[in-house]
Amino acid sequence: MQQIKIKCLVIREVDFSEHDRYITALTEHGRKLEILCRNARRKGSRTANAARLFCWSEMNLYERRGRYSLDDAALISSFWGITQDIEAYALACYFAELSAVMSDTGEETPALTRLFLGALYLLSGHKRPPAVIKPAFELRLMAESGFLPQLSPCAVCGAALAPADVWFSVRAGTAACGGCAKRLGADYRQLLPGTLAAMQHILSSDLKRVYAFALGGESLRLLGEICEDYTIYYTDKLFESLRFYHSLTGF
Repeated sequence: MQQIKIKCLVIREVDFSEHDRYITALTEHGRKLEILCRNARRKGSRTANAARLFCWSEMNLYERRGRYSLDDAALISSFWGITQDIEAYALACYFAELSAVMSDTGEETPALTRLFLGALYLLSGHKRPPAVIKPAFELRLMAESGFLPQLSPCAVCGAALAPADVWFSVRAGTAACGGCAKRLGADYRQLLPGTLAAMQHILSSDLKRVYAFALGGESLRLLGEICEDYTIYYTDKLFESLRFYHSLTGF
């Protein structure tokens, strides 16, 4: 049996029996772990507050044959208060479900954990609109997971693209000029200059600044649609938490 000390973000919790809990956590290195937390729900438990949903904690784990159990944990930051805002909570649950799909027990994606922590910080403090946080999280996560879209040059003719004449295909993951896009048809959609600039920022900025952009109106609506469609297409999954989020926002 091996003992491990590691920082983790809890993205799922399932209570069972009278006092125990299973959690799914993202390590600081972006690896997904399933952890058994015995007596985590018992009154006075040392791990009760640290092994909760949306808590960032330093955990002492025991590992045996690929199975993990919690020995002790110290809370670093709690974002549990997000549950008081139903829209922010629904969006965080979607991020958790998406993160679980895009992470693995055997692979590390450090950017995933950092992206999620940044989103929780902004949502819990009402520092950025959910409509800005959501597409930024989706697009950058897909890029960090190996699904980086190409926004320039034209994937068909190779020409440089003017900001006012960029068309994007979710299925191809590439951009094209207007002439090529119209010949191909398919699912190419014209990007508004503001939408294009936001996508470029999300994909190229330092992780600390991924969410640091302002956008509104039709440009933001289009960004939201494209990033969500891109995520759903490449994950090939319909997320119940996303359906719930849309039921609250009305779109």
